[in-house]
Amino acid sequence: MSELKQAAKSAARPWIYVLALALLLRLLSLAATPLTDHTEARYAEIARLMLQLGDWISPHITPTELFWAKPPLSTWSQALSMQIFGVSEWAARLPAVGWSAAALAALAWMLAGTLPRLQIWAVLSVLALSPLFFISAGAVMTDATLIACVMLVQAAWWRVLNSAGAERRRLARWLAFGMGLALLTKGPAAAVLSLLPILLHAGWRHHWPVVMALLRDRWVWLICLTVSIPWYWVAEMKTPGFISYFVLGEHVMRFLQPGWQGDRYGFAHAQPFGIIWPYTMLAGLPAMLLLLRAPWLRFKQGAGALSAQYREVGGNELACYALCITLAPLLLFTAARNIIWTYALTALPGLAILAVCILPAASLARVRSWGLAMVLLLVYGWVFFFKAPQVGAGHSDLPLIQAYQQACGGQDCRLVYTAKPAYSAYFYTGGRLYAGMPGSPGAPAFKVVARLDKSSLPTAALACNREQCLLRDEVVAKPGQ
Repeated sequence: MSELKQAAKSAARPWIYVLALALLLRLLSLAATPLTDHTEARYAEIARLMLQLGDWISPHITPTELFWAKPPLSTWSQALSMQIFGVSEWAARLPAVGWSAAALAALAWMLAGTLPRLQIWAVLSVLALSPLFFISAGAVMTDATLIACVMLVQAAWWRVLNSAGAERRRLARWLAFGMGLALLTKGPAAAVLSLLPILLHAGWRHHWPVVMALLRDRWVWLICLTVSIPWYWVAEMKTPGFISYFVLGEHVMRFLQPGWQGDRYGFAHAQPFGIIWPYTMLAGLPAMLLLLRAPWLRFKQGAGALSAQYREVGGNELACYALCITLAPLLLFTAARNIIWTYALTALPGLAILAVCILPAASLARVRSWGLAMVLLLVYGWVFFFKAPQVGAGHSDLPLIQAYQQACGGQDCRLVYTAKPAYSAYFYTGGRLYAGMPGSPGAPAFKVVARLDKSSLPTAALACNREQCLLRDEVVAKPGQ
């Protein structure tokens, strides 16, 4: 028996290394790329303002304008990280690594006792190497926080199903706690993303008695509401109108009305119907490639081969639940047009389970399988340490601010934007641009102007990104420049 356990540990070890290297690579790459506009720089600036203003109840998008689009759990973690480690892109991105690791831990907790050790580590590695998950694991967005909270709820449901009595009631508390955190991450949308796979699974596999038992458990309601409701109540009392905008605007009009004009903080993404399906295929590319084995298995071994494979590895019940996790966001967003590809994130854990469980253990233990994962890590290393910094510099004002600081030489120099500054400009100037940067008399002066010709750089430019260039003020003032 000990030899079998030792063999299982040896087979899983390469996948443990793959997962550890993926997390390490993401951690080391946090400071390699500037904060890019609009999403990353905007959320980083919201967190920086929370720290600067000392307002931990109402996030601000400017010192005088509230940010009502998202609850603050993700922003709290980013602001706290900046408070501990200082204001930087590294500190702003660090919580995403922690939230992503928490999501992986929740998935491992869900699968423990259901899948063998080898398959568990392979599932975690396939999820971690999914392009969208890997990007979100080090990006200043709300998505890493969302996947951690949603995964805790969905993992707790699986554990509840596989327990009874006092143990089931204890596990239900974790489900309620995860739901409370989800409501503090993206509000009702997070609740729907968390519960829809559970309801689909309960309806399909006839688990309604378990659902009803959870609904009758007053501790489930008490824990969920205790975690989430106090902030909503305080935020509405402090800034009346928040709940109306957040619930009706951000959760109804955003998805039902293409080109919704009520968005106070961004712009509408009018996408084709069903775009969430190709988004998911791209977001979970490694898993999608593994799932190509399904038609081959059906063709070679006949009807029932796919079901037999899932039954042999983790059981059909797990495969059904993983399919519900995958399909829930796809069904939810198929008719929505105002979406982006990050909406596919919560489908990826289910996709990873389905992809790994379709492979026999012998295939997962081969060098070819985990070797391909290592190759993908090398590709990610090249992208995030070499390509992403180059691309990111073109979508951030950091090169302009760095050139300004170098040319200014430690003096109090004037800096003026001829157009509205990007969020990254506010972040990298420490918010000084909000009040203007008039500079001291006699100190050099600089302006940031739009690039009229994207194919060439102005000869007098100190630095440029894709949209703007930094010039000395006297050069801007000359005719023909």
